[in-house]
Amino acid sequence: MFEIWLDTLPDNDGYLKQIQDQAKDLLKKHGLPKKKLEGWRLTNRENLKELFNVPLNPQGQFIEIKLDSQEISNKLDQKPQNIEQLEPLEIKQILYNKKSLIENSDHDFLKNINEATANNIIGLKIKKGTKSSLEVIIKDSQELLSSSRIILIIEEGASIDITEHLEGEKGSSHSHLIEIFVEKNAKVNHRVIAIGKSLSKLLATISVEQNEKSSYKLTCFQEGWQLSRIEEHIIQIKGNAKSDIKGLQLANNSEQLSTYSFIKFNGPNGSVNQTQKAISSDRAHSIFHGLIDVPEIAQKTEASQLSKNLLLSSTAKIDTSPQLKIIADDVQCSHGATVSQLEQEELFYLQSRGIKCNEAQELLITGFCEEIIKDLPFKIERFSFLDNNL
Repeated sequence: MFEIWLDTLPDNDGYLKQIQDQAKDLLKKHGLPKKKLEGWRLTNRENLKELFNVPLNPQGQFIEIKLDSQEISNKLDQKPQNIEQLEPLEIKQILYNKKSLIENSDHDFLKNINEATANNIIGLKIKKGTKSSLEVIIKDSQELLSSSRIILIIEEGASIDITEHLEGEKGSSHSHLIEIFVEKNAKVNHRVIAIGKSLSKLLATISVEQNEKSSYKLTCFQEGWQLSRIEEHIIQIKGNAKSDIKGLQLANNSEQLSTYSFIKFNGPNGSVNQTQKAISSDRAHSIFHGLIDVPEIAQKTEASQLSKNLLLSSTAKIDTSPQLKIIADDVQCSHGATVSQLEQEELFYLQSRGIKCNEAQELLITGFCEEIIKDLPFKIERFSFLDNNL
């Protein structure tokens, strides 16, 4: 079925033709990821196969972009002073020269799916020393597979807030790839809000390359997808940079939500602080697999990785695997994981103060989520998860 779906993909005669042809060849060669691959061992293969039971969206993905709260067109006919659109030749050069951004790119399934299906790439450059906010709204179409790709270059000394809204419609499939190049002394605050609807599916990759003295902060939220897999690839190319990574999954019904994170230091004096949280209820399955790579060159590195999880039913599942790979000997690194249920003692304490059982549970769940949610542009009251599980 997957091979048949690949044969239905249209040919591209533009500047992406060579990239797309290579991706299709790799997908035909390797097929769907095998269960024997550690990174795909836990993935629900039936749901993954269903992702390709729908045709490619012929109209392309609906993408709305706002810069400093003002809507701008993809062509940027009226160009703001602090932003520049990348030309096709510039995008092509990036695609060929920056392959190190995703390790083992020839075997990277999510990247190859995106390159085989994305007929247009939005490339933007935030000018040196400017301060901006960028909002990207990406909506799927029902019963179609939509593909989107964005390249952002944040020039030296620039500061930007990026908010991405990935919105899945019923029965939709979505492939998304965003690549962010953070130059020296630049700062990026990146929020990804991925909310799906019934039977929607998401494959998304966030790839970040940080230069010296740069700062990158990511807050990623997932809810509502039948199957979602978000991969985070963050590389400090010379070290001496700061990364702050937070994530929250709210898995309900029979959903499977997953985060796969890879962070690497290619120089000394870098730091990363990662906190991943998940709540799983009913028959849902939440997955976190994180690797922080500290090679010998990355002396004086500080790295912290923590996975905290709540199980709200006896039939829900949580798989968590935070990992450190350390070769350098002068570092401060730690990692850990917890999986628990709501504490009965805490519930009893709240109820003894006159708070009803459902309200006590909501308070504890809200407190668990607050560390992540406080960095997102909405309040926890919007969570459909709370309504469905209390």
